[in-house]
Amino acid sequence: MNRKIFFTIPLVLSACSTIFNGSSQTITFDSNVKEGIQIYADGAIVCNKTPCVVDIDRHSGPMTIIAKAKGYDDVIMQNKTKIAPAFWGNILLYGMGSTTDFATNAMWKYSQDGIYINMEKKNKTVAEAKQFKQDSAIRHFALYSYGELKIGNPEYITALKELTGKSKQELTTIIANSSTEAELANNLTNI
Repeated sequence: MNRKIFFTIPLVLSACSTIFNGSSQTITFDSNVKEGIQIYADGAIVCNKTPCVVDIDRHSGPMTIIAKAKGYDDVIMQNKTKIAPAFWGNILLYGMGSTTDFATNAMWKYSQDGIYINMEKKNKTVAEAKQFKQDSAIRHFALYSYGELKIGNPEYITALKELTGKSKQELTTIIANSSTEAELANNLTNI
């Protein structure tokens, strides 16, 4: 009996990353431009409006993202890859299934599951440029401080209050009504 278990467990655990992660990853894209935006991932169009959710095949190199919208400057960014934790578990526990993970690219994981694209208008006035800079700072803070804001960390809420000029009560309501980082970024800048 113990011999069966000894040989069965490694077979089940082989190709851990392929089994647990698959060869694609779900990525959510959002932006301050909702309609008329085109988002490309490694040259293939993946979205025509935001927010959108897309399954993208994993590979070893970074994913190049290009966003285009009429009247806005193009945005080019990258979503880097790292080795998925399940791959290391497979190497440590068994080793053989790692070739399957390598062959299917399941050993890789994109660094970000959610990408927010902040697009800037072309030919903007000085006032629009100033407003864009302010809104960008607010969105950036909301995206990277979401967890602390959701738990009500007073230091983060105070910093957001100073950044937005909104009251603590108003911010608390906006934070409570925002279910994702991108939604909070948009709600704070009235997108």
